[in-house]
Amino acid sequence: MLTVAGCLGDEDQGTTLWNEFEDAEEETLEEHLDAFNEGRDNELNADNIADMEDQLETAIPAGDGPETFAWAHDWLGRYHDQEFGYDASGDLNLDLESEFTADAVDAVQWEGHTYGLPYASETVTLMYNPDLVDEPPETLEEMVEIMDDYHDPANNQWGLSYPPVDPYFVSGFLHAFGGRIFHEDTGELGIEDDEFIEGLELLQENLWEYVPSDPEYGSQMAPFNDGNAPFAINGPWQVGGFRDAGVDATLAPLPDVDGGSPTPYTGIQVWYFTSGLDGADEETLETTIDWAEWYTTNEDVIVDNAERHGLIPVHQEYAESDDLGEDVDTFVETVEMGTPMPADPRMDLVFTPLEEALERVFNESEEPAEAMEAAAEEIRGRWD
Repeated sequence: MLTVAGCLGDEDQGTTLWNEFEDAEEETLEEHLDAFNEGRDNELNADNIADMEDQLETAIPAGDGPETFAWAHDWLGRYHDQEFGYDASGDLNLDLESEFTADAVDAVQWEGHTYGLPYASETVTLMYNPDLVDEPPETLEEMVEIMDDYHDPANNQWGLSYPPVDPYFVSGFLHAFGGRIFHEDTGELGIEDDEFIEGLELLQENLWEYVPSDPEYGSQMAPFNDGNAPFAINGPWQVGGFRDAGVDATLAPLPDVDGGSPTPYTGIQVWYFTSGLDGADEETLETTIDWAEWYTTNEDVIVDNAERHGLIPVHQEYAESDDLGEDVDTFVETVEMGTPMPADPRMDLVFTPLEEALERVFNESEEPAEAMEAAAEEIRGRWD
């Protein structure tokens, strides 16, 4: 069984990792953690945390947080500014450049500090139910035709399972015509640009009418999970859950867009080192570093994550492998369409106003340009 840490604030919780994995990924983590802990005097404990971002914001400053946790690379800049991270540059026993891909190395470093170790690359892609769809659509127009055939909300049938206002999930279409939520090269916000508005209108006119009216994640996952939708758009963390529910979720690249190209956000998954390691005893520091180095370089872990969840290896020895299964191959194809999530700390102030604005458009209470103008004004006010 996975060893669960004590309540938040428990001084005796020991060396601890936090995660917010879905059930299938957590089951795999349990197996890996058991293997890591075997024979160790100081075992690593784990806790699956709901709303982990909010919990970390409170726990880390109070000294009640974990020594390490798993999340995508986009928090790196923010955690540097908040002094939530621990620079492990002087504690690592491996050379990042010789172990990991260049993008993965860049993803865990900020202003000369190394705040974690990378273990996988990921994005969201199209998934279809082969009991309902013979072949995946190559174009968005083909996808719309199939969704239209199945969509019948009165009889609990939907065209698509897709969190419709989550910026990460919908970024592929928001960016499809060259627009960007944030221009990392200039540091400028892009949500008012014509190209971005065109991407938002693409979502509004082609996809949103086929999803449930409740935009929350759980409500959006239910139709595909229950076999009541031909398509979902989601990431590797959800594949195992769909299959465990009895749906043979089959992966395909995001469909082509007339006049554009889907460009989803991509992420590097990281075991972060937290400021809980500042002044930690030698045993705690050693356990945390050992875990991150073992997890990110161990063949069984890398292959398990790839074959069972479609996580794309970032270890150089496995990154170009053709033997990790069709799921990985498809996610690789979609990642190659994408663009990395910005790690600029100001992005922390972008996502909530943007998501709220997208929801207003989704609910038809505002037009796209109007909603983005209001969101941009709010974001810039927060930046100031």
